[in-house]
Formats: sequence, structure tokens, C-alpha cells
Amino acid sequence: MKITVSLRGAMPLYAYRCEDCRHEFETLSRIDEAPPACPSCGGARVERQLSLIAKPAAGGDAGDACAAMAGGAPCPSCPALAGGL
Repeated sequence: MKITVSLRGAMPLYAYRCEDCRHEFETLSRIDEAPPACPSCGGARVERQLSLIAKPAAGGDAGDACAAMAGGAPCPSCPALAGGL
């Protein structure tokens, strides 16, 4: 079975860091849009950051799925550590 997902019109949440003032922010934007200006200093030199997606632990609550999402250390099953991203 083949599953096809259309991203046309999708507005994912992207994380950015301003190269001028180092402000980090998130924004919804279309895939084909230019990066936004920094909301802190107005700078145009922003870099998209890697975002990790947490998956719920087996039988667990999604809120407890990934300590890295709350600023902690990633768990041993983290896809980023396993090269799954």
C-alpha cells in the first residue's frame, strides 16, 4: 500500500535563529516562502534550525515522550541519536 501526502498549501512550524542578534523564534510559514525577518531586531539573516519530532513512548503520554523537547538530554531511543532523521 502506498500513502501519498500532499504538502501543497502546508504551513509547518519552523524554528529560526537570527545571525545578527542570536534571537531564537518560531513561525508558521509556507514551504516555498522566503525566511521571515527577525522579530527582535528586524534582521534578514536568519537560519532555520533543526526541529526534532517527539513520538509518544509505548503506552505512555506524549508529554513525557522526549526530555530533549523540554531542554533535557535526549533519551537513548531518540531518532536523532540513532541517525533516523
